Amino acid sequence: MSELEKIDILRERAGVSYRRAKELLDQCGGDVVEALIRLEEESRRNTWQERIQVQGAELVDRVRQLINEGNVRRIVIRNQDGQTLVELPVTVGALGALLAPMLAVVGVIAALVTRATIVVERRNDGTAGAGQGTVGTGGAGPAGAGGWGETGTGPGAAGGPAGGYGEGGTYGGSAGWDSPGDGAAGGTQDPGPRH
Repeated sequence: MSELEKIDILRERAGVSYRRAKELLDQCGGDVVEALIRLEEESRRNTWQERIQVQGAELVDRVRQLINEGNVRRIVIRNQDGQTLVELPVTVGALGALLAPMLAVVGVIAALVTRATIVVERRNDGTAGAGQGTVGTGGAGPAGAGGWGETGTGPGAAGGPAGGYGEGGTYGGSAGWDSPGDGAAGGTQDPGPRH
């Protein structure tokens, strides 16, 4: 296989530039699989996840909100048993043409489940905290520890930069946050300034 074909494979599968694909191939001795593995590892270091528990009826609105936030790479919807129901890659280029069908699929899932967990993979670009954790669906949860009221571990939640939307406050509204560790319900609260 020629070097140009290898570069095209990397560009197609990983969405990298010609320059980045060439650099990766040089670093990996021309091995396309090794270059893809390296890209995957880089991607994992530059992302973090949060888990959001929602009622079935809230699912479509919450997914739409997450897509509009901008730093989301991927959304996975799981049922109460933890089984993956759908995985949605959220890329800027795909959003325009695929948003309606993606939300239609989410709507069907919402009609079939009473509770769901949304696993959100975010880019670690400084617009949100870099922690892994769980977010409920309304009420009080610790924020500023890494993002939208999440609990858990990771650089943001474990003493790293707060940098989240909550900025030391809580995100939420009325009763309904039911993830472990959340406090009692409180009034509607502003998520605070975004960075």
